[in-house]
Amino acid sequence: MAVETRYVEVLLPLKLKDALTYRLPEGWSASIGDWVQVPLRGHLALGVVLRVSDRAPAGVSLSAIAEVAARVEKPPVSGEELAFWHAVADYYLCTPGEVFKAAYNAGLQRAMLQPEAPARRKKRASKKQEELAPGASSAVADEMRADAPAFEMKPLSEAQGAALERIRGGFAAGKPVLLAGVTGSGKTEIYLHLAAEQLRQGRDVLYLVPEIAVSKQLQQRIADVFGDRLLVFHSQTTVPQRYRVIDTLRRDPTPRIVLGTRSAVFLPLRNPGLIVIDEEHDRSYKQDDMAPRYNGRDAALMLAARRGASVLLGSATPSCEALYNVQTRKFVRVALPERFHGGEDPKVELIDTTRERRLGNMQGSFSRKLLKEMAAVLEAGQQVLVFRSRRAYAPVVQCEACGEPVRCPHCNVTLSYHKFNNTLSCHYCGYHRSFTMRCPSCGEVALAERGAGTEKLEEELQDAFPGRTVARFDADTTERKTVQEKLIRDFAAGRIDILVGTQMISKGFDFAKLALVVVVSADSLFAVPDFRSDERAFQLITQLMGRSGRRGAQGRIVIQTAQPDHPVLQRLLRAGQPGASSAGMLEERRQFAYPPYVRMISVTVKDRYEGRVWNVCRLVKEAADAVGIADIAGPITPAVDVVAGEHIAQFWVKLPRSRGLAAVKRAFADRLEQIERDFKGQTGIIVDVDPL
Repeated sequence: MAVETRYVEVLLPLKLKDALTYRLPEGWSASIGDWVQVPLRGHLALGVVLRVSDRAPAGVSLSAIAEVAARVEKPPVSGEELAFWHAVADYYLCTPGEVFKAAYNAGLQRAMLQPEAPARRKKRASKKQEELAPGASSAVADEMRADAPAFEMKPLSEAQGAALERIRGGFAAGKPVLLAGVTGSGKTEIYLHLAAEQLRQGRDVLYLVPEIAVSKQLQQRIADVFGDRLLVFHSQTTVPQRYRVIDTLRRDPTPRIVLGTRSAVFLPLRNPGLIVIDEEHDRSYKQDDMAPRYNGRDAALMLAARRGASVLLGSATPSCEALYNVQTRKFVRVALPERFHGGEDPKVELIDTTRERRLGNMQGSFSRKLLKEMAAVLEAGQQVLVFRSRRAYAPVVQCEACGEPVRCPHCNVTLSYHKFNNTLSCHYCGYHRSFTMRCPSCGEVALAERGAGTEKLEEELQDAFPGRTVARFDADTTERKTVQEKLIRDFAAGRIDILVGTQMISKGFDFAKLALVVVVSADSLFAVPDFRSDERAFQLITQLMGRSGRRGAQGRIVIQTAQPDHPVLQRLLRAGQPGASSAGMLEERRQFAYPPYVRMISVTVKDRYEGRVWNVCRLVKEAADAVGIADIAGPITPAVDVVAGEHIAQFWVKLPRSRGLAAVKRAFADRLEQIERDFKGQTGIIVDVDPL
């Protein structure tokens, strides 16, 4: 009697349009979500079963269908997870395999294949939940609700309590809630109260933060309340630690609170009840270096809608997208305008550096007036935070003989000088070389630094305040997580007097003795050729303002600028509640038809040969015309138009927010994929939905 052959379609973590079909060995069975190893191009690849069938695909030779090599005895991927992966792929115009890879990178895939220690397997098998029948997890949750832990929470202020009730009302109406709370208003405490409610009800909580550094300071605060119910997931935890989080969520029905960065949205939560998106405006939620180019905030909203979870988005400076969703009644807005410890809004002061230089009142990068104010703060036993948007010692090195700046040989960008290791470095491709004074263009020994990055500011401040401790917090000094954690601890404990840093220092830190925030060269924040640059600058400076005066005292921020009349700075001076003035930017977006009033897609074409870039650009424009896209700008060359030896051109596509949007997006993406195939992958075409 012939044995019936069975086939499985297997999803692989690769950029493949379709799942691949394999034969099951005789006597094997499989279910959707099972993990398997399959042969692929001479090696074994990890995959997930999407479908099981008794029939081979039509038109395929049976001899060409390879056999599944091995089972991987791990808990299966749930149907909810697979559906979410496909939804993310559909929205961001990539393949489900690329989403699979985002959820399980190469390190996690290797961890999946590691044999489990016998002692651990025996211990786990003895646990009560492993002995339950399928579907019994709801009974476990009921048992946990009956014996819910009494998490120790700080009492809320009257304003916090009122906000909490309004948030519950928004959840009851089935809508995400935007908590627009000024910095220092106590949003975190509200998050924790809501998280405790969900855990007592037997449901999981996902707590998203934009940056790893923020999670470090927050982790202990959450652990103090929830103990071992807390799981932490981000790229600076080790691969075994991250895999243990995944394995725990798959095997153990105990409700958990998971603290993580954007990739935590792909974790296998059993029964999510609440998703907190802290600092929802932050651009770090957007992944833009590889597919899927997703926004963790928006993906979390998609996940919550599919799983019936409530969503709370928090920010002192809500994004235009969040404000638009409030305006269109998709979100409920709850205001928290009072600081928890009281106190006035931070005082804003502008220093006109053009005028100061004309009067001879500058000492290096700082006005003498500012240095005196910093000295007074330090004498009072308080701390100073200095922000500069550029790291390195000098952003540019220029020849004083021929006038040529030193450029990267692989990118159309100047090299930055890093004094601490005497190198010239490219911040785009990573190229670096030793610094000498000899000009590579004319040969004269006449190179000189231009401008000041964080490293130079640190040096200037050490000279200006020789008895004080000055430290730097940027990508050069915090490469190791232990150094990053120590800097935060030391500044929080008052062991550092002045901390100089980049955007990393604006992210939700709470420093009790910080009294003065300084922004140096604020003009660089407005010089970016991007319709979002004013919004970003406003959010960044407002977040920096919120770092000072967090214990009832009035904080201060001093901004050095050559453009004191710039609209963003004038908004900061005028607004009683700075976050509210984002509404003006929203109106500007409406007038000029920019997101969130339209959807936007960027298309980037890259190739080693410039001529081929423009040939492909012509085909991209034809593809847009063919699918009915009317509003497409480009091709244009960006400010940095050569990176790592590849020439770059870009298109910006605007699409109306309509029901036919998804079909147009997919048709356009399909045509772009065909163009890429026609050029045999020699030309890269990168599609970014909702670019930031």
